[in-house]
Amino acid sequence: MAVVVRLLDDTGNWECVNRVAHITVGTRDNAVKPRESNDLLDKWIEAGADGEHIFEVILGEKPVLKGTVRSVLSR
Repeated sequence: MAVVVRLLDDTGNWECVNRVAHITVGTRDNAVKPRESNDLLDKWIEAGADGEHIFEVILGEKPVLKGTVRSVLSR
């Protein structure tokens, strides 16, 4: 599961290298790597939510969260 985000950066120093800036919330099981969120979001951009494999939920409020950006090491 992924949540699409917008980076709010007044300095203009932050840029996302992914096609869609997002937070990977979780995966189905350990066999599914968090990197697959990128592929999922590419399909979402190209074909939209089909209601069968890809679902979309629009958040009513747009929460602004402060956090720390760090890399996730893969094996």
